[in-house]
Amino acid sequence: MGPSNAPGGGMIPNIVTAKEVGQYLKLSESTIYKLAASGEIPGFKIGDSWRFDMEEILEMIRESKIGTSREGAGRGEMPNGGIRKGHGVRGERRSGYGEERPSGEPR
Repeated sequence: MGPSNAPGGGMIPNIVTAKEVGQYLKLSESTIYKLAASGEIPGFKIGDSWRFDMEEILEMIRESKIGTSREGAGRGEMPNGGIRKGHGVRGERRSGYGEERPSGEPR
């Protein structure tokens, strides 16, 4: 899925839709839109339509794998770079019942 040869010897990036990225990553199209809008995956808009350079997506995956193997080893971190479906805003910390809170802080 790399860039293809263009006339004149240049390389043309492999530009794909959110649907195609979703199929490749096994995520819904709406999840791809949300990740792109938040900047968690590389993409760009042409008018109202999102487009993605597949090489940038693949590079993001490679970097995520490298970073996870160095930083998350043995700490229970997610191998997909922290993308959690259905668990609120990324980076949001949810308090459990056993956690202490500063006095006066509402639940």
